Amino acid sequence: MPTDTQLKGLYRLSYWLTYIMLQPIHLVCIDDRTNNLYVLAGNMENLEFQITQSGEVA
Repeated sequence: MPTDTQLKGLYRLSYWLTYIMLQPIHLVCIDDRTNNLYVLAGNMENLEFQITQSGEVA
């Protein structure tokens, strides 16, 4: 289960990707090894992001 901080980071990232950059989001899941949220986005599925438990987007 994502933390509240991760969900806030996901909201900010989703807004930036879809409304500002006009890029689709294809996948959002939790990496069981690190407990980071993983986001796969972009027209060519070429944008990858991880949101750490502290809410940092990498």
